[in-house]
Amino acid sequence: MGRTEGLADGSEGGSGPWRVLILSRHEPQAASSRLRTFQYIPALQAAGAEVCNRPFFDARYLRRLYGTRSRGTADLLRAYALRAAALWDARRHDVVWVEKELLPFAPPWFEGHLARLGVPYVVDYDDATFHTYDEHRRPLIRRWLGRKLEPLLRGADAVTVGNHYLGDYAAAHGAKRVVRVPTVVDLTRYRLGAPVAGAAAQADRPLRVGWIGTPATAKYLELVREPLQRVARTRAVQMVTIGAPAGTDLGVPMEVRPWTEASEVESLASIDVGVMPLPDEPWERGKCAYKLIQYMAMAKPVIASPVGMNRELVTPEFGALAASADDWVLALDTLAADRALGARQGKQGRRCVEGTYSLQAQAPVVVGLLQGAARRR
Repeated sequence: MGRTEGLADGSEGGSGPWRVLILSRHEPQAASSRLRTFQYIPALQAAGAEVCNRPFFDARYLRRLYGTRSRGTADLLRAYALRAAALWDARRHDVVWVEKELLPFAPPWFEGHLARLGVPYVVDYDDATFHTYDEHRRPLIRRWLGRKLEPLLRGADAVTVGNHYLGDYAAAHGAKRVVRVPTVVDLTRYRLGAPVAGAAAQADRPLRVGWIGTPATAKYLELVREPLQRVARTRAVQMVTIGAPAGTDLGVPMEVRPWTEASEVESLASIDVGVMPLPDEPWERGKCAYKLIQYMAMAKPVIASPVGMNRELVTPEFGALAASADDWVLALDTLAADRALGARQGKQGRRCVEGTYSLQAQAPVVVGLLQGAARRR
């Protein structure tokens, strides 16, 4: 069994040109790939790295997935062919950075490819990808692929994870070194004092309850439908969604905003409190609380379900955990009644992000891990 390291705060030294191959899951349009790999590329380049990225899924696939929820067979075949070509080129690089896995739904033998080549690599997880296989509804998938990631984990120089749930799995399934690296925000983008659109300054205005995500995760909003309606009977409340499908309706006054990378900070600045409702299920326990980190970066108090990383991150200093509908009602009602409390919690949350959950804090860690693996070659 491997060892799990906490939130690292330093890097290993090193200089000189070195080649990094990134095998990301998606193009930067997908939040996971953008935040876990792409946003570190400037730091890698500043450390002398030549970076080549070979995503598995291209932007067209992602547009189809978020638009029609369909997956084209031709797109999938093309993705596998491109990944095979990238793996053929792996020897030309000093280190490979793998997001989640090499080949989705391929037998475990394929996940040992880089180790057999002798190419150093680091693997990153910010989702419980392993539950795609060991929790699959089909028994044959669970039997054949339930342990498919073990060869990849065993051969990695390091495995980076966004929370302890993911780290415990990696360590128990062969990873020699596990380092917790949270999903972070770039403080140069998340600046306080961003212009606020659609939010008046009066203290008696409606409490703007914000949620940011994708059409695929908007289903979790159903967990706050009843609490919002109950609070709205006695308080002025408005739900602001960023990235939910058009027409989303939770039975209270709504503002449904589209998500764009250019507008997300302005949209987050317009809310009073950020929420992250989740069911307590295996997949959700692997989530890395990025929504909460975004809210906190904009100095907003937070309310979240006590699931996975949410439980690790949220304290009364920053907001509240809500395990039941009554908990949600109490937390929302408290912030609606005491705006000064929300302001204090928001300021503390921003300080926490600056110290730990920012790109500026974690880039040296990631660069150091990759440099250390590259030196082995």
